[in-house]
Amino acid sequence: TVRRFLEIHGDTLEKVVFAVSELEEATYQKLMPLYFPRSLEEEIQSLPCLPADIGNAEGEPVVPERQIRITEKPGIPDDASDEEGLEADLSFIGSHAFARMEGDVDKQRRLILQGQLSEAALQKQHQR
Repeated sequence: TVRRFLEIHGDTLEKVVFAVSELEEATYQKLMPLYFPRSLEEEIQSLPCLPADIGNAEGEPVVPERQIRITEKPGIPDDASDEEGLEADLSFIGSHAFARMEGDVDKQRRLILQGQLSEAALQKQHQR
């Protein structure tokens, strides 16, 4: 990640400091020449040791199943065209759990408080 960042923004920085513990120091000393070769010969020697996938343009790992996928019109199939207008299949509308709520919840609550709701309706309300 640091290497990729420096490739893009390196001319704006004067120095990069890695603060590591004694346990990590040996690892960093071993890996630094791989990611920051000091000569062309060192770079050629380090290429086979580097992983094939070094992430995105910033060097961050890319895990496809963790990527956020945003569609322009959620709920509408990709093959649906805008030209269909009102003729489009709108069968998906109302299929979401929030769209299937029954009745006016506030009105039912008021009726319960006033004691005007039947026992069956009270039980259904309690189940919800």
